[in-house]
Amino acid sequence: MLSYLSADKLDKIIKYLLYLVALTPLVLFDNFLFPYISTRTIFFRLLIEAVSLIFLVIIFIYRPKIVKQSNYFLIVFSAFVVTNIISSFFSFSPSLAWFSDIERMWGIFTLLHLFLFYIFIRGFFTGEEWKIFLNASLAVSIYVAVYGIAQHYPGLGIQVYQAGLGRIISTLGNSAYVAIYMLFNLFFALFLLAKSNNKWLKVYYALVVVLDFFAFNLASIRGTTLGLIAGGLIAGLLYILLGGKKSYKAGIAIVIIAGSLICFYAFLNPNGKLAQSNSILRRLATIEFSGGTIETRMVGWRAAWLGFKEHPIFGVGMDNYNTVFNKYFTANYYLIAPSEPYFDRSHNALLDVLVMNGLVGFVIFLGFPFFIGYYLIKGYREEKIKLDELLIFFTLTVTYFIHLIFVFDDLNSYIYFVVLLAFVEYRYHKDKLILIANESQKSTAVKIAAGLAMVIIATAAYNLNIKVALACNKVIEAMGYSQDLEKSTALFKEALAYDIIPSRNILMSYVNQLSQLGNNYYTISSDQTKVALIKQSLTAVSQALDKEIKKDPDNSLLYDRQAIINNFSYIVYHDPTYIRSSLEASQKALELSREHLQYYYTLTDTYVLSGQAESAIKTVQQSLEINNQYSVGYYYLAKTYLMAGQLEQALEVAKTLPAHNYTPPNNNFFLLLANKFEDQANLLAAIETMELALTANEKDAPTLVKLIKLYLKNGENDKATAAAKKLSETDANFSKDANYIIQQIAAGKTKELITEMEGNK
Repeated sequence: MLSYLSADKLDKIIKYLLYLVALTPLVLFDNFLFPYISTRTIFFRLLIEAVSLIFLVIIFIYRPKIVKQSNYFLIVFSAFVVTNIISSFFSFSPSLAWFSDIERMWGIFTLLHLFLFYIFIRGFFTGEEWKIFLNASLAVSIYVAVYGIAQHYPGLGIQVYQAGLGRIISTLGNSAYVAIYMLFNLFFALFLLAKSNNKWLKVYYALVVVLDFFAFNLASIRGTTLGLIAGGLIAGLLYILLGGKKSYKAGIAIVIIAGSLICFYAFLNPNGKLAQSNSILRRLATIEFSGGTIETRMVGWRAAWLGFKEHPIFGVGMDNYNTVFNKYFTANYYLIAPSEPYFDRSHNALLDVLVMNGLVGFVIFLGFPFFIGYYLIKGYREEKIKLDELLIFFTLTVTYFIHLIFVFDDLNSYIYFVVLLAFVEYRYHKDKLILIANESQKSTAVKIAAGLAMVIIATAAYNLNIKVALACNKVIEAMGYSQDLEKSTALFKEALAYDIIPSRNILMSYVNQLSQLGNNYYTISSDQTKVALIKQSLTAVSQALDKEIKKDPDNSLLYDRQAIINNFSYIVYHDPTYIRSSLEASQKALELSREHLQYYYTLTDTYVLSGQAESAIKTVQQSLEINNQYSVGYYYLAKTYLMAGQLEQALEVAKTLPAHNYTPPNNNFFLLLANKFEDQANLLAAIETMELALTANEKDAPTLVKLIKLYLKNGENDKATAAAKKLSETDANFSKDANYIIQQIAAGKTKELITEMEGNK
């Protein structure tokens, strides 16, 4: 048995498993929730857990030793992990700090895996292993690049997912991730190109550089491009200082000066021929310090800064940024990006570290670039590292850290950041960190500790990876049966039954489906089977929300969703207890995020449902006091007046919608308001309402039909005829009916026509 567990064989297995990490960007299965994140994170974590188990077997049988070296990244990384653990005790939600959610799958748990990844590749890789790993990575990068190119050029005839996108996302799901992933591999290809003596390999590495750069360019990320230029500039200056060939120095100086002038001119003249002649220049020339993207980032950056000032020492804990974002959220955000008023990252990885880990964590994190520079410069001085190597990895480091100013990091790039750390440290020491001697392990305490660690890792692998994967798959299956309430309800219950720790996204998917049902409840309320299923779902979701709020008690979004579910429960059960619970939840959401306008609208819905018209109107008006430029608020106010029976006020507000540049999603509001006016025999107001509806959607057939009937009832036959003609032109399906209406009007049979239309409504 021990022959199968020899040190050499276990060592090889660990290396083979570590090689597989390079395949992480290829892991993508669309039948899982957040497939770009969940599947590959689980893949990576399981690989590291497998390596950890084998390493523990080695510890159990043998006595591995750590080589005594000045491994500063081991110290910095260890300190960073410890700081994150300490921060979790000060966090709003320790659960999030440790296990994040499925949308990100970050937290201390994943950070520990990245730390172990560093230890293992630093511990077991020497020159040969590094060569295998980097070459495997380059092969994967070719696939990722080609996949992205095929997306950008669908005319190539290659069947890919999400083809025809402007900026490629390839297999990584985000163009920013593609950009930095390509650059990591491009620079490793440059390193191998510089070190290889094989002509064909040099050609291969050169092709990888060209292909990866082309894919990077198609990703079209300004911040990363800016980082690459800055890194190249610093590398050029370093060569001028350290290089030996004067002709190269002169050439580099000319390139730097000319390049700077060209970029500056292109920036000053973004629409000029020069700026438009090149994609990189075009990207730099269009960098703006105002506009949607930068303004949303400024909101996020402001929240991060204020959150840091409130929690300066250890921060708010990993993945707890959403709480400070909500607290310092400003309603002006709705004028920029109303569809996504929820950030769980500041879109600046350095600020994320500052707010999540405080000043302590931030200073420690800066140790990473500091010691990269230390190893490269010291290694160059001691002639352990050549000048070309120093320039390559210095440029990559500068590029990466400037890139981090504009985005939050993801697993793919963080893996290669760890690779960069371990590789630079290896290039300095030229030795691996862990040695496995054939000396047997004699310490009983060590064996017991290793055995317990194996049990813990195996348990974690099942509960935090396997079960998460099963739940993610079950949710997607449930969403696929959205038209089959019985099947989808059963599948959502199965997903919740896995009782995974990062359960929020599982629950939110269920809540979203229930909310959609709530919008259409009156159309299915006569089906008792469906009503019974909805009641079961409401009970399950309410209980799950209570559990989720206990794990994350300062998350305003959870309280808002709890209020929405309670509103739906009131519609189903007519129990005022749900109204009280909904009001409490909405008030709590607003306490945590005073300027989230959507939370005011949820509270308004609760007041409308419970017949508290004045409170409903006052709530919408409060939202408009916070931000009177957000046009949706006026639409909500008009609807609230309508629900309160204040029809004249509803019409007056509705008449302001065009001035606020707001077009309702459909004409249902206008149809309902016109019906109310018609019931009161106020035909002029009804006609005015429907004419207003027609300006919002002039091709809406039900609006035209309604308007024809109102014109006829008010004796405006000419306008009715004109509307009928427009109906015929607008919708061919109504052409026959429209001609019939015109004929009846011409024949003077308006009373019969009105009776007929009344009967068909």
